[in-house]
Amino acid sequence: MNPAGAAIILALLLFGPLISKWIEHNLEFYCLLLGVAAITLAGGWRSEVVLAALTGPIPISIAVLVAGVLFHLGRNRFDRGFARLRGFVPRPVLTGMMVIVIAMLSSLITAIVAALVLVEAVGLLRIHGGARERVAIAGCFAVGLGAALTPIGEPLSTLAAQALGLGFLGLFELLAPYVIPGIIACSAVAAYMARGDYESGVPLIHARASWIDLVMQAVKVFGFIAGLIFISEAYAPLAMKYLPLVSTDALFWINMASAALDNATLVAVEIHHLGIDRAREAILALLISGGMLIPGNVPNIVSAGALHIRSTTWARLGVPLGLILMTLYFGAFKLIG
Repeated sequence: MNPAGAAIILALLLFGPLISKWIEHNLEFYCLLLGVAAITLAGGWRSEVVLAALTGPIPISIAVLVAGVLFHLGRNRFDRGFARLRGFVPRPVLTGMMVIVIAMLSSLITAIVAALVLVEAVGLLRIHGGARERVAIAGCFAVGLGAALTPIGEPLSTLAAQALGLGFLGLFELLAPYVIPGIIACSAVAAYMARGDYESGVPLIHARASWIDLVMQAVKVFGFIAGLIFISEAYAPLAMKYLPLVSTDALFWINMASAALDNATLVAVEIHHLGIDRAREAILALLISGGMLIPGNVPNIVSAGALHIRSTTWARLGVPLGLILMTLYFGAFKLIG
């Protein structure tokens, strides 16, 4: 692909969702359209690329559908169990435990379904609006980290595992020593935000999804991943040429752009042919930054929509929490060497 075409496609991909509400709400199909355009401009229509785009999204799409159906069928039982726990577990403790469990399961039930479970659980905590929003934001940081531990957890992990040639447990082995402490830290923040007693006057909030919604979520994820596979293949030659010129430290901080841009999109562009250590740092920077603003990650979008969290409200906690985590991880990488 020539540089001009690559720049235009990349600009449309990164900034289209920021300037158009329609694109933001139809991001998956928009990404597929741009993926087709990118692979066409790059002259990359090969049978193996088409096969990858048709088969690569299948595992995560099935996981989204199956986990969504199971949650839909078991939601009432979940609500009753949660109500029993409220009877004897203090709210901060229950909140911290809840976030850890949901975040660790998110790599198996997918980030989308984990976000629905998080919304349901936060809505059952009997906590007032401001604190409820802050708990959800910290929880989304944890879910975003946890979902990256398997290829079916979220689009970013699907693309990263494919590009790095990792098996089902490859991402867990690569990221778990760094991700799990981050999940615990975010859970502690959520627990602190939930301090105090249960408030009986607070209305309960439930995550609602129809059968049609569940099917459409799976279809959208399939289209999104297929589009990103096309984009990844189209930009691979440019990534191979220019990414070696960018230092690992610089790439870590450049990836803060995923605060405003979906982090899976950036993985599709840059992950090709990074060494395993550079890839680890790049992925973690994308995961952390993805929690800073609503557009950065799928759980943010789901939770903000269900709980009516405004962008400014999200940024007031998301940005400082993200910067603290970025600084801590950067320091850890420098110490480890």
